[in-house]
Order: sequence, then structure tokens, then C-alpha cells
Amino acid sequence: MDCNSMFKCLFNIGENEIKIYKILLEREMRVGEIVEIVRKDRSTIQRCLKKLMECGMVKREKKIIEDGGGYYYVYSGISPNELKEWLQKCIERWYSGMKEAVENLEKII
Repeated sequence: MDCNSMFKCLFNIGENEIKIYKILLEREMRVGEIVEIVRKDRSTIQRCLKKLMECGMVKREKKIIEDGGGYYYVYSGISPNELKEWLQKCIERWYSGMKEAVENLEKII
């Protein structure tokens, strides 16, 4: 199983999300910057970012505009090492849960 298949299986994310995650590993960016690089609609990018944040692969940080007030968000990808550790923990929890379910199969049936 390759990485793209694993992410699709675990998080239901596709090529667009993976591409955005890889871009955000290089540096933090605003939505508009990502739109320019990926060449997709802003709404598509925002949906992808939402998915990536929900599964923990991307973080969002609020930045304050000092001169005019207001704020904006920047997005960044968690490091591959952080992602690897987090995925290993998720897989271990899943495996433990599945093992317990199999052991209790007689009680369920």
C-alpha cells in the first residue's frame, strides 16, 4: 500500500489534500497563496484544508493585522515525523479495538 492509498483509507482524503499538505510542509500560507499554486477554486481549497485540519495533518494559526486591525489565517503542515508518530498511535488504538472486538465475538453473536 502506498502513502496516497493509506491516507485515502484512513482519512478519506485524495490527491488535492495530499498535494496541499506537501505544499504546506515547505512554509505556512494563506488560502489565496495555495489557490495560486494549486490552481483550484478557493472553495475547493477551503474544503481540502478543513479535511486536513480535521485529521490533524494541517494546523491553522490566526495572525493579527497590526496596522489596520482585523486578522487572517495561515496554514502549515505538521512535520512528517509528527504525522508518523500520530499515525502509529492511531493504528495501535485501532488494532487494540479490533482485537478486543474479535475476542468478544461470542458475546456479540
